Amino acid sequence: MRTEPAGLPSSGLLPEPEELLEVAYEVGGDYPRWRARLAEPEGEGSWVRLLRDGRLGVWAIAWDRMPPGTAFLDHERIRGAVFVARGALVHERARLGDPPHVDEVGAGNGFCFGETLYHRMHPVGEAGPTVTVHVFAADSAGGSVPALRLGLP
Repeated sequence: MRTEPAGLPSSGLLPEPEELLEVAYEVGGDYPRWRARLAEPEGEGSWVRLLRDGRLGVWAIAWDRMPPGTAFLDHERIRGAVFVARGALVHERARLGDPPHVDEVGAGNGFCFGETLYHRMHPVGEAGPTVTVHVFAADSAGGSVPALRLGLP
């Protein structure tokens, strides 16, 4: 795997969410090359960092070994993208005063987001094991991309 994904600005500017989605698609499309790393002990079998370089972080997550889903998460000062390499996710975006907007995102598809996203995700059980790639970039006020903990930053 390359150490620098293609398509990111070299000027130090924070990449746009669409640029991060391109990286997520590129890395996710290389699933056969990195999928064995999900079973390595460094990620407790649930997630593994594929790249971390300053303000950019790329992780792969195997949802079959994760808790049933995430709580709503605030991505303040972080832009990102998610690509579904295998299976499917339910993606719920919170909306003030309304029920969440719900999408199902299947294998080969993804989505990106800016710094104001408040959302949660969980795998679609009938879709089989779900594996996703997550790409994050933090603005200068946010410092470096936070390490992935149980759940997502």
